[in-house]
Amino acid sequence: MRSAQIDEGFVAVRSAHAYVVELDGEAVVLDEEANRLHLLNRTATLIWNCLDGDVDVRGLADEISETLDLPADQVLGETLTVVRDLGAQGLLAGVAPDEER
Repeated sequence: MRSAQIDEGFVAVRSAHAYVVELDGEAVVLDEEANRLHLLNRTATLIWNCLDGDVDVRGLADEISETLDLPADQVLGETLTVVRDLGAQGLLAGVAPDEER
């Protein structure tokens, strides 16, 4: 699958080759396979920590929206953007990294 194909029904799982260290709400992810580091901001870190294969993007966005009392459509858009970006970087299982990265 390509990151552009990720939609609200996609159930994301973190790559087995990704190792994370969190500090002050942000995370640094080591992609051991590509030997690259990725810095995640607080929002991306929150989403990253929820990508365990149990809920699709829409369900995740709904949970975040309810918990943080934010508009559901806004949260869904931002969640899709983050999940697609993580996929494009090769950090999600079953999603091919974008070649330009």
